[in-house]
Amino acid sequence: MTDKGKQVDTSETPDPQSAFGAVMPVIADLLERGTRAFALGDWDDAIDNFGELSSITEQTFGSESQRYADCLVMYGRALLQHAIEQNALLAQKTLAEAATGTLNKDESEDEHEQPSKANIQFEGEPDFRQVDDEVQDSGVDNEEEEDDDFAAAWNVLDVARVIQEKATDKKSQLKFAETLMLLGDVSMESENFAQAVNDFSSALRVKQQYLADGDRELAEIYYKVALAHEYNQENDKALELMSDVQRILNNRLQAVEGSNEAEDKDEYESLQEVLADVKAKIEEWKAPPQPVDVGAITGGDQLLADKAKEMLKLAMESGKINDITSLVKPKSKKRDGENKPKDKDSEAKRVKNDAA
Repeated sequence: MTDKGKQVDTSETPDPQSAFGAVMPVIADLLERGTRAFALGDWDDAIDNFGELSSITEQTFGSESQRYADCLVMYGRALLQHAIEQNALLAQKTLAEAATGTLNKDESEDEHEQPSKANIQFEGEPDFRQVDDEVQDSGVDNEEEEDDDFAAAWNVLDVARVIQEKATDKKSQLKFAETLMLLGDVSMESENFAQAVNDFSSALRVKQQYLADGDRELAEIYYKVALAHEYNQENDKALELMSDVQRILNNRLQAVEGSNEAEDKDEYESLQEVLADVKAKIEEWKAPPQPVDVGAITGGDQLLADKAKEMLKLAMESGKINDITSLVKPKSKKRDGENKPKDKDSEAKRVKNDAA
């Protein structure tokens, strides 16, 4: 009985089991469609599906569940890949304009008024399929919109990091390390190299607890930390870490050497190639940077050289020498509003290092 003398009507209370059973097929379908889109490089479709999946998973399992964190990682990864591809397309467009002489000072100044977007590729060039017409739109639909896809990816992955950090089993901790590596990738692409050092170093500390010294995953994260230090103008530290990369790969090489297994033989050859690449990278970092003799360019390349000089001059005059690809397609309203993860408590938020 209630205070008013009436019984509570429970006839319309939903059955948790039936509600759970009804939502699971929806979750499975979104996961399948998002995974397929990601594999095909359809980042927009992947973002939409993973964003909706994250929202439904949060409502079903709670904002502290590991399932929710897993969905956020997929969502953040898709946002990161989308941002990388769009910036690569814009860099290609800028170079084409420089070669054809279609870039003028007014256009350059307009571009510099937009938020900075980095265009540094660390793991090879993405697949250039087509240029979306919306890429050429330099405006933003909403003046209050502050986050680009890099910032959105950071925010989504950081929420996942907070959730995963609380789990203590090996599987969850290794997932936590992968999320830290993704945050490091975002920082590298955003030219926030000091923050990337922190993210990759945190991932390294976690992986060191669970992986053997000859594990190639450990060599990978050592390399990422070294690369972040190198871009952060900390060359000595970078070279020191590269020696760890060599040590780990050599340990693995010795483990598979002499094996008659076909898989081990293939890995042995692969490790030799990787070690050769690592050695070449070390020699590259040890060598002093070589100045580019633009004056030596002659013949048909002279036009492109002149345009490059003009772009460099404009960039120096504006004070934003790295900001030559600032036109990124705004996120769709659907992704801005419907799929944004809820904010955690302030104590769960990290302060990003803006030293880049």
